Amino acid sequence: MYRKNLFTPLTVGYDWEMAVLKDTTESAGEEEIREIADKIRRRLPWARTGIDIDLLELRMVAISDWNEFKEKNRALVECAREIAKRKGYTILPIGARPTEQMPIGSHIHIGTVTDFPDAVRVSNAMTKYVPSLVALGCNSPFSRFDVGEFKSYRIIYNAENCSLPNELRIPDLARGGWGEDVQVRLPGKPTIEIRCLDSASSVDLMEEYVALLAGLVYGIGKKLLKIKWGTNTIRWQSINRFRAAKDGLQTIFYWNGKEVSAVETFKEVFSLVDVGIKKFGASIGDLRIINEMLKKRQTQSDFLLLFSQLDSDPHSLFRTIINILKDGDNFKKYLKRAKRLSLKKPPSIEDFILSYITKDVPYNLLYFLTPLTPHNLDRILARLQKEGKIIQKTSISEGKLYSKRDIR
Repeated sequence: MYRKNLFTPLTVGYDWEMAVLKDTTESAGEEEIREIADKIRRRLPWARTGIDIDLLELRMVAISDWNEFKEKNRALVECAREIAKRKGYTILPIGARPTEQMPIGSHIHIGTVTDFPDAVRVSNAMTKYVPSLVALGCNSPFSRFDVGEFKSYRIIYNAENCSLPNELRIPDLARGGWGEDVQVRLPGKPTIEIRCLDSASSVDLMEEYVALLAGLVYGIGKKLLKIKWGTNTIRWQSINRFRAAKDGLQTIFYWNGKEVSAVETFKEVFSLVDVGIKKFGASIGDLRIINEMLKKRQTQSDFLLLFSQLDSDPHSLFRTIINILKDGDNFKKYLKRAKRLSLKKPPSIEDFILSYITKDVPYNLLYFLTPLTPHNLDRILARLQKEGKIIQKTSISEGKLYSKRDIR
């Protein structure tokens, strides 16, 4: 049964992942990161900071007021930076490192929600808005020595299976899962977790992300019964997610039956945000950085890509970016002077898939590289076969294998 008041009370929290780096740009290593996390917890007993593989994970206690959240957020980040600096390390919030495979995210928890089927309904409805959030959150324009083809390599690689495209679930029959863009954390945690944002590069922007998502998730919960699904919603949401990772706020989505800019979709997002963000103690007007980003179609990735134009070597580029992002206000300073970017022609997901097909490429790899459901991926591959661009054969160990027709 759908409950009109899902959030009792409306609370927020986060798992903010950050790299901890030596002067050589290498990771400080898990032992050192664990020691930093321990020192943070001793100094701030309410903090739940820990380690996630090779990253420092700042974990915020559940809070229901934006002003309290801002106060604790700044205290936590300043504490982490001070402790790391004393040990000779730099903390770097960025979506991915140019020379690494490890993704780095801003995972935001919205609660307190205690009914699993209702949480699943919210997660299902949030699927439509994930591409808008991906476009806004781009902060990984390089990864695995690749530079600049995507504004969010973290999302195009599905955060190495840690931010996967959402599945639609039947609320009363679902058991949940792990690692999706929007994740129901019940029964373990009474929250809905949004995992699709690259790690924010500044304290201010992280605060705005949290306020935006508190409002959005709450607003969707209030209007669930009015949210309608079209037959192609998942297909287009998948393609929009791909476009967002490619071109950020410069991209064009297929939205409510027509093509519109990614920025224009925020009119609908903000209409859902309004009531919840006020309940949290903030307003849409408080989202100053986000509003400026939308006005200029600028993302953190556009800021970082400026430096890749000066030096595209991943190693030296990384050192430059570390120096730039030491000052958490540099993106905000850049944004004030930045020009408004033009829209880009939507990329072809068919061409993207085709670019990864050489000889005997397993279906599983193509599935991993796209946000498409198997049903929609199958339709594209069948069309490419019909057009004579690829051929398919079957392996008893790997299933379907695809090759370009002109490769022998």
